[in-house]
Amino acid sequence: MKHLVIAFSTLTLVSSTLAFAAPRNSGQLYHNLTHDVVPGTASTKTVQQAILQASQIWHDTGTASAIAGNNGEVLYPYGQSAPTVLCSPLHTTIIKLLPGEKIAGSALGDKIRWTSTNLQLGNQAVVLVRPMQKGITTNLVIASTSGKIYDLTLVSDKGKYVPTVGFYNPQQEWDKAVVGVQMQQQAAAMAQRKSTMTLPNINPANLDFAYYVTGPHQFRPIRVFSADGKVYLQMPANIKYHNAPAVFVMENGKEQLTNFQMIGGYYVIDQLFHEAKLLLGTGSHKQVVTIHAGSQPSFW
Repeated sequence: MKHLVIAFSTLTLVSSTLAFAAPRNSGQLYHNLTHDVVPGTASTKTVQQAILQASQIWHDTGTASAIAGNNGEVLYPYGQSAPTVLCSPLHTTIIKLLPGEKIAGSALGDKIRWTSTNLQLGNQAVVLVRPMQKGITTNLVIASTSGKIYDLTLVSDKGKYVPTVGFYNPQQEWDKAVVGVQMQQQAAAMAQRKSTMTLPNINPANLDFAYYVTGPHQFRPIRVFSADGKVYLQMPANIKYHNAPAVFVMENGKEQLTNFQMIGGYYVIDQLFHEAKLLLGTGSHKQVVTIHAGSQPSFW
């Protein structure tokens, strides 16, 4: 299986642009990308890796390049090129729009000697084109429901053709990559904060243990106490094998979701309360543990 090849890299973009200047059709472009690779250009193992790298180059240079995939596929950067697609009689060429697009309509310049069929295959819109004879040229315009226009030139050759032509959006791919990195950084920062959080130094003389708990023993706190305006719930060790219960404070007979942190096996609730509930599950599977402030009634 051939590796995917990106036409330009940041190292060779300026010096080697002429090597790829205006290939006449998608067949020649595919040959250039896979056989006459300029030294220093990058190869990648998957289409997505190639798209990400091409989008990075577009962000750095303002120029997006075509990508040669496996099995003769050529991917063009949308809005950065005017593809000339090499077709052949008795063969069908697949033209794929950007993922998620839907075809609003299409117009074929020569409807006598060319055929085209629009299909929606799940999330992928495609147009199938085929010439009736060799040595003819026409154009195909495709409009998507998102407002994008795809303008392609179709060229018929006796024996050579490109089986699939597609598109990628360098701006969209770059934005997705940036968001993905930001989410990874945020998750890493949150994990770092959690790993370094410690319980505050508390004067034992200020601890108030006047709390009692009712509900399923599996999720009952081992110990409950308050200090400095916070309530601390020491949770059982097996809680890490279950989804963490939500914490609600009862105010005027209603459950109010409250802020808390989990630090070293403790739930730290950021307010004092007369009654709070730990809720796990929903419907008939819901389990509730209730935490009461004050001394347990003697009839319990």
